[in-house]
Amino acid sequence: MQELIKNIAKGKVIDFDSLVNCQEGQIETVTMTQKKGVGLTALAFGKGEGVGPHSAKGDALIYIHQGIATVKVGDMVMEASKGQIVVMPANIPHQVTAKEDMKMLLIVVKEE
Repeated sequence: MQELIKNIAKGKVIDFDSLVNCQEGQIETVTMTQKKGVGLTALAFGKGEGVGPHSAKGDALIYIHQGIATVKVGDMVMEASKGQIVVMPANIPHQVTAKEDMKMLLIVVKEE
């Protein structure tokens, strides 16, 4: 049987903070799935680190687990902090930058 979710223990409770660690000048990632229609990745950003601007073929949802991020979607700029979610629509340029050490969960959903 094909492993659908990888790089994380199954059948047990996992502390999100154990998946990725914030390090100065770095972005750490753990990809848990990257399939035709969905991607699931945990990311940790050191303060000032970021990704983008870029666009994706699917809708991207970020859940901020720790810290504060500056998120740019098209021409709109906003801050997202612990416990908040931002959806970045497909084919719209977006960017995420950590204002302080930050951890997030990224889910990308696209048509097959």
